Amino acid sequence: MSVRQLLRPRPRLMAVTRLSHPIPRPMARFSSTEAKSKSTSAGTIAASFAAGLTSAALLYWFTTPRTHPTPGPAKPPSTTSDEQSRGIPDLNKLGLSDQIAYSPTPTPESVTQQLNELAFSLSTGGGNLVTRYDGTQLGSNSPCEDAFIHGYFSNPIDPKGDDWAAWGVFDGHCGWQLSDLLTRQLMPYVRRALSDAKPTDEETIQQAIKSAFTKLDDALVKSAAAIVESDLPFAEKARRLEAAYAGSCALLALLDPLSKNLTVASTGDCRAVLGRKSADGTWVATDLTTDCTGATPAEADRIRAQFPDEPNVVRGGRIWGMQPSRTFGDGMWKWTSTLKENLRNHYNGLSLPSAVRYSGYRDGPYLTAEPLVTTTKIPESEPSFVILSTDGLWDTMTSAQAVDLVGKWIEWQAQGDGKPIGPQTADFGPTILGRRGQCKYEEPKATVQDDNAAVHLVRNGLGGGDEEMVKGALTFRYPNSRDIRDDMTVQVVFFNLPKGKQ
Repeated sequence: MSVRQLLRPRPRLMAVTRLSHPIPRPMARFSSTEAKSKSTSAGTIAASFAAGLTSAALLYWFTTPRTHPTPGPAKPPSTTSDEQSRGIPDLNKLGLSDQIAYSPTPTPESVTQQLNELAFSLSTGGGNLVTRYDGTQLGSNSPCEDAFIHGYFSNPIDPKGDDWAAWGVFDGHCGWQLSDLLTRQLMPYVRRALSDAKPTDEETIQQAIKSAFTKLDDALVKSAAAIVESDLPFAEKARRLEAAYAGSCALLALLDPLSKNLTVASTGDCRAVLGRKSADGTWVATDLTTDCTGATPAEADRIRAQFPDEPNVVRGGRIWGMQPSRTFGDGMWKWTSTLKENLRNHYNGLSLPSAVRYSGYRDGPYLTAEPLVTTTKIPESEPSFVILSTDGLWDTMTSAQAVDLVGKWIEWQAQGDGKPIGPQTADFGPTILGRRGQCKYEEPKATVQDDNAAVHLVRNGLGGGDEEMVKGALTFRYPNSRDIRDDMTVQVVFFNLPKGKQ
């Protein structure tokens, strides 16, 4: 609805009173001498009557005492029910104070509430290896560019067999549109690929997943030219191009309960880490993924070999400015220069990568959605867990630190009293967040106080037991928050956890 429509006054409903008048007597028209001579008697009577009224009025004026109203302050125009009925805000309610009312800062209680706002914890009863899994998400972008999925799906190998489980985290960039799309489209592509392949071994499963990733990306990116040339309405074209303008890293883990195999596919810098308890009681971390970025030597070498005539294609750990080397979408790093120019001129395409800053950019495609895939057998004889997270968590801690924190959480849960465990000191010095300090996990600040393992990791990544640091990290909102922390999406999956620790 337009502003003009909102402000257009409604027609007032008024009570109309009908005034009843007696039928007027015919009066003489003084238009001629003849008329006057014919109505002398009536005119004389009318004049006498008028004179009597005048005399009475003058007598009343001079004999009646008059009172004058005492002047007082002018009444301000009131906010009538008419204005209120129109829905026009009453700005008088804002008052006249010259004191600025700022938004309240986080409290320990509101911090816990914010960390748990999107948290979930699901118990499976111990069937199919999985004891329970926890998850949470804390946004920094607005809207948050991360997304996630979790659940079970029909066995793709044996329709009568036990269901498989899946967990996924998606880290969007240049917008939230593609990571959101992956929550609905990736699993159907993966299930279809597995069904068509009828896999019987690990390699066939891995190839099917790779095929699903690349087919989905091709459907999003390679269709751009056909979309532009189609007869679709402009809005429909724009909607279909929108997802490919954005990009997303993806991490997907599939568990086959029969073989106990966990297959993990990854594009970009999301990470999956396996935690297992060693013989001496310590928790050991094993990365199940490799960060796919321009800073990873193997990835940088692959891209340079693919584009030998473009010596600057990888600089500073980035591919023409883009950090991830394997992504969904990111059409501006995959389309030809001609197509990109057309999209920029006519379909609001992104001006990325900058033609001024990266003048050596040619036609690509420089990025791929083909994932790196690994298969790991989950041990049956000992408790273990897998952490899946977008890079927001890994910016604050290492894989080993994350596994150690979850190990501490498991032991705390086993105690059963729920009493928080905090740092030995509360004196951490001044809080610094900015160029000289971002959110980081520090072991002396470690705390265990959350019933959700994913929330436990996020809290410690923001400062742990240093409450001033955590409150400071959550005080800054988008866009300022992006300088000190990224979106965080974490899932922790527990295998063979003893009943007392569930």
